[in-house]
Formats: sequence, C-alpha cells, structure tokens
Amino acid sequence: MIEFTLPDLGEGVHEGQILRMHVQEGQLVREDDPLMEVATDKAAVDIPSPVTGRVTAVHVAEQQLVHVGDVMVTFDAEGALTATSAAPTDAAPTVPPASPESSKTRVATSRRRPASPSVRRLARESGVDLETVRGSGPGGRITRQDVEQATTARREPAAPTKARPAPPEAPMVAAAPPATPVAATRIPPPSSAATSAIDGTPDTDQYGAIVRQNLSQARRTIARVMQTSWQTIPHVTDSNDADITDLEAMRRDFTDAEHPDRRVTTLAFVIRAVCRSLIKHPILNAVLDESQDEVVFREYVNIAIGVETPRGLVAPVIHNAHLMGVGELSDHLGVIAHNTRTGAFSIDDTRGATYTISNAGAMGRTRYSTPIITPGTVACLAVGRARKMPWVVDDEIVPRLILPLSHSMDHRLVDGG
Repeated sequence: MIEFTLPDLGEGVHEGQILRMHVQEGQLVREDDPLMEVATDKAAVDIPSPVTGRVTAVHVAEQQLVHVGDVMVTFDAEGALTATSAAPTDAAPTVPPASPESSKTRVATSRRRPASPSVRRLARESGVDLETVRGSGPGGRITRQDVEQATTARREPAAPTKARPAPPEAPMVAAAPPATPVAATRIPPPSSAATSAIDGTPDTDQYGAIVRQNLSQARRTIARVMQTSWQTIPHVTDSNDADITDLEAMRRDFTDAEHPDRRVTTLAFVIRAVCRSLIKHPILNAVLDESQDEVVFREYVNIAIGVETPRGLVAPVIHNAHLMGVGELSDHLGVIAHNTRTGAFSIDDTRGATYTISNAGAMGRTRYSTPIITPGTVACLAVGRARKMPWVVDDEIVPRLILPLSHSMDHRLVDGG
C-alpha cells in the first residue's frame, strides 16, 4: 500500500481547495494520470498520480480544504500488474517484485513521452496525441509550445467572412410630456421568488430570497492579498493620457521576417516601454525589506500581467521581460491568454513578479482606475481603453488615439516628484 500525501505546491503555499476528483475507489490508474484538481493561491493545478496501481481509498472530497502533507489517496501498487495488462504496450510500465525489507511496492517509470501534467492536460483538451508530437525540450521533453503548434497544424484554415455593415442608429427623439399627471400604478409582488442561476445554498433574510456561497480558495487568497496590500502599502495613484497615434501606426506596419504571421499587440509595446522605464527608474522595480530596513533593487524585470478569469484575477509573469522585443512579448501574451482560458498554468507561472500591469481596458470602456499594488512590488500600472479623442496639437484640434494610464506607487519609497 502507498499513501499519497498532498505535495509541496510552491513557495509559501500550504493549503488548497479540492475542485474536482478524477478518481474513485477501485479505479485503476497509470502514473501521471490526473488524480484531482486543486485550487491554491491563484492557480488551479492538476495533481498527477505518482504510481501505477489501484485506488483502494480516497480520503478527501470535493470542496474540502487540504494542507500539504495530508493523506489524499491510498494505492495498492500490486494493482499495477492488473492495470498494465489493459494498458497499451508502449506505455506499460514494469513492476519489480516487492522487497522483503519494505511493504511498499516500487513502480518503474512509464515509457510514455516525457511531459508535465499541465502539458498532458492541454493535449487532452486539444485532442492531441502526445505520441505524435516531437518534444523540443531537454531530453525530448514535450513543452506547451509543442502541443500548441500541433493543435494549430490540425486545424483547417477558416474561410474569410465579410463583415456586415452595422445598421444605422435610430435618431433619438424626446418623448412629449403628458398633458395631465398620471397616477403611479402599484406593481404587485410576484407570486413566487425568481429562480436564481447563482450556485450556492438558497436562504432568506428579512427582505426576501438570498443565496449563500462559500468563498473559493482562489477568492480567499485574492481577498487576503488585497487586504494586506491596502492596509500596509500607502497608495498614491497618478493618472495620465498617452497619445499613441504614431505608435499604433508603427504597430500596424510591424513586420518580422522570421515570423511573418506574428501579430503584435499594443500591450506588447506598453510592456516594452515599461521595461525601459524600470531600468531608468530602478526604485519602481525594487522591494521594501522591512525586516532589514533595506531597499532591495532587482536587476531583472519580471512583469506580471493581470488577467480576468472565471476563478478571479490571475497574474501570470513574463520573466526577464527586459531582454525581449515587442515580437517575443506578444508571443508570451498569446501564451498567457491561451493558458488562462484553458487553466493550463501552474503556480510557478504567477511567481517572481517585480512589477504588475493590469490591462483594464480589455474588460470594457475603462479609463482611469486605482490599481492595487501587489505585496513584494512597488508599483502597478492599469492600462485603460484607447479611443480617438479631440486633441490639441500645435494649437489645432485634431483626432488622436489616446491611451489612459493609471499608475499606483508605494508612497513609502516613491515620492511625489
């Protein structure tokens, strides 16, 4: 028998919430098959099986809060012999006989193509057979980019569709006021409470029907971090407008001979500009170490990109962003968008940020806001929605593309100047 405990999920992560169990008692599993999905910090992570064998006991349940070291599943490693009889020959591991000195059965490593659990999950969701993918990682390991390229190669190019012109808007006509006052009509209460689409436990208060919903592990973490930030960091926010008319023209004309299909976004130019500014003003890339009464200046730039997901705000990190051009930054932004949609990112993908950019304009017609500084950083930039506005250029009013920017800074380290 082998007792599987919740492994270390990353630096500073001690607990998680089980979102979904993928196995049940009596089920045969292979090494690296997903056991459960655990939400911790700001990421949902698939926990893979460490061995091939039969599940004899499941000690946890969905929505349960678990801690590192808790026993999750018990395996019968002898069940691996049964499991391998039904497994494909190219993935059948061998099981050596049990050692008389130990009651645990050791299971040999599977011969399947080497890949991380998150990459295997992405391949399953994309319908890609990893046996047909050539790994570009060390030792032939299959990377996320390998799976994405295989997914793209399988797709048929979509036929271009011609956009239909929008119908003309109807003119706004003010309604004429009534000649005589009309008495208000009392609306009777509904015969029954409206059906709610919100997941949770139905309840009532003194005013009517309500739904009670437990906080998810991700939301608890976000709430704790935001509260710590607001209570410990004195925020000062500066809002400004950037005229990006010329930058937009440069973006549209951007070409890459090595990657002719590469699509460059405005956000990539913003990140590149931020990296240059952080090198010029290193205090904005630093961190305050209160325990030592020191300012720690970091000579690398890791940019976290705030992304809205169904589980809440997630901030995947582009490491060493200061070494990249706008083309490579756009590639990273594409990977971040795909991984957050599919949930194929790990906790490590959200670690190590030195500065945060929130693309608030991508979620609506946002102009200015107050971005919250992540503890461990000094500043955060919120990028609003760019739009054409009348602008004064050389004493003439002309249409220009204007990008609103909101910049929050830790006033303990950054003064008004």
